[in-house]
Parts: sequence; C-alpha cells; structure tokens
Amino acid sequence: MEHVIHNIKHYYVIPFFLVFALVLVVVLLLNRIYYQYNLPYRYHIIQKSQRFLTEIALSKDDKNTLKSKIAQFKSEIPIHKTWCKEILVEDLIKIKNNLKGKTAKNILTIYKALDLNHYSASLIRDFRKYKKYEGIRHFQALGYKPGISLLKKYLFHPNKVIRSNVNVAYLALSKGDWKAVGKVPIKRSIIATIKVMDVLHKEKIPQPKNLDLWIQSEDPMVLKLAVMAMVFYNYTNKSAEIIKLLHHENKALKIDVITAIQDLFLEEAEDDLLSLFYNESLEIQLEILEALGVIGSEKTIAFLKNEIPKQEIKDIKLKMVCSLNNLDAIGLDFLGNKDADTQKMINHTRQLEL
Repeated sequence: MEHVIHNIKHYYVIPFFLVFALVLVVVLLLNRIYYQYNLPYRYHIIQKSQRFLTEIALSKDDKNTLKSKIAQFKSEIPIHKTWCKEILVEDLIKIKNNLKGKTAKNILTIYKALDLNHYSASLIRDFRKYKKYEGIRHFQALGYKPGISLLKKYLFHPNKVIRSNVNVAYLALSKGDWKAVGKVPIKRSIIATIKVMDVLHKEKIPQPKNLDLWIQSEDPMVLKLAVMAMVFYNYTNKSAEIIKLLHHENKALKIDVITAIQDLFLEEAEDDLLSLFYNESLEIQLEILEALGVIGSEKTIAFLKNEIPKQEIKDIKLKMVCSLNNLDAIGLDFLGNKDADTQKMINHTRQLEL
C-alpha cells in the first residue's frame, strides 16, 4: 500500500504540481509582458481622453452636435474595455469637480452618451462589495440623479458599509430626502458622519422637516446627526433637548453636544456645564471649559477665579486661563500678579492669540 502511495506521489502528484507551477509562472509572465506592451497604447488613450473630455465639457455646441462628436470619439477608443471605462469615468469626475453651471451639465451628457452610466450601474449590481462602492461613488460624484431609482434598492442593505455609502449618495442626489437616515451606521463609523456633513455643505440640502423628531430618538447615531445638523442649520428651537443630552451616557455624543452648545451660543446651558464639570473625565472637562469660555457669564467668571489658583492639573489650569482670558482679561491679570505659574500661562495664551 505504501509502495502504491509512493508511486502516486512520485509519478502523478509531484509532476502535476510542477507543471501547474510552471504554467502559472508562464501565464503571469505573459500577462506582465502584455501589460507592458500595451502601456504606450493606454497612455495614448489617457491623453486622448483628457483632451477630448476637457474640450467637449467646455464646448458651447448644441446637444445634437455634442452627441455627434461623442459618437465619433467613442468609435476611436476601446470603450468595450473595462480599463478604458474606468479612465473615462475618473476623468469626468475630475473635470466636474473643477466646473460649475452649464459646463458641468455637459459632463452628464458625455457620461450617458458613452454608456458609462450603465457601466456604473453594473458595478452597483455586482456581488463584489468593492465594485458596489465604485458604482455608488460614480453616481454621487457625477450627480447622476436617474441613478436614484437603483440606489433605493440598497438603502436598507444588510452590509453596513454599503448601506452607509448608498444612503449618503441617495441623500446627495435626492437633495434632502432623509427618509432612510436611521439606517446610516454613524455610531459605528465617524467616516459616515463626515460624509453626511460633507454632503450638506456641498449640495446645500434644505433642512430636514423631521429634525425635531431626531433629537427625541433613543439611538445615539441619530442623535449625533441631529445635533450636528442643528449646528449646520443654526437651529436653536430645540435648545432644551440639546442641553438635556449633556447627561447622555455616550461620551462621543456628549462631546458633540458641548461643541453644539458653544457653536449655537446656548447661554442657558451654563448652569448644566458648571454642575457637570467635576463629575466628568479630563477630555470632557476641557471641552466644557472651551464652551464656557464662549457662553459664560459672571457665574463662570467667579467659578474660574476661584478654581485657577488651586488647580493642580496643568492642562485644566491652562484651559481655565484661556477661558477667563476670553471673559475677563483684567480679572485674569489680577490673578497673574499673585502667582508666577498663572502669569506664565497668561503670557503663553496671549502669545498664541497674536
């Protein structure tokens, strides 16, 4: 039996793997040679694409003339090749980012005339996640609104990253349809929050009608977006609800709330911030002092004058000095005359302001 196994290994298995390895090496080598051989051609297509797309994007020709020129260009490039489609889409995205108005509208005419919208749609339908990300990015970056109907199918996708990307793209293209905002996994990814806020800035999306309801949510991710949106829209109608969130157990949300109180100048939050100060971590204490340095009244001034002389934690003391310098610079000078360490911090703070 052992002799049979030895013969099988010696005459079949080992030769098979040797041949397989040799074939694999040959295939990889040929693939590399083919790639290198085609590099000049690809470079030529890249150059041709950039020149044509820039020229046609800036063209003032009517739609029929544009389509005729695009059809001619299409016949001169290997549009059936995936690498060619990728080059074209990326060039269109770059050009669109640098253009506005009517010229930007030409981009979509080119995108559709080259059937690249169907290419992007095929990527979204692909079972591979990274392909879906690319297709979603194409629709959003190019502002392809007809793509909304396809994106709707993925608004509640089980994969949280795909769901996040689709929701952000859908929000941008729909110009403010927030119906699926509860499905954006902001709690699990700060990147998702940044994406949403970036869309608000770029697309100038109207304030959502149900913003008042978001601030009543029990979901930290919806609350986080609600607070950030209220700051973005300078919305203070729910200031009491914002201040109430200072007592929320979620640390990241609490920091966002303190920042919102400062940015929205919610002076009525002063008492809550002062009462919370000594029960919070160092990070949150610094955030509280930052906010009090903006919204603080005589209560905060009295608090700081009392605490600065006896404060032993350097970071806290320096932040207290900064805050009091904003609120009562003359009173701070009085404290500096009594303590050399405080005076050094005063000098440091004022040098930074210059």
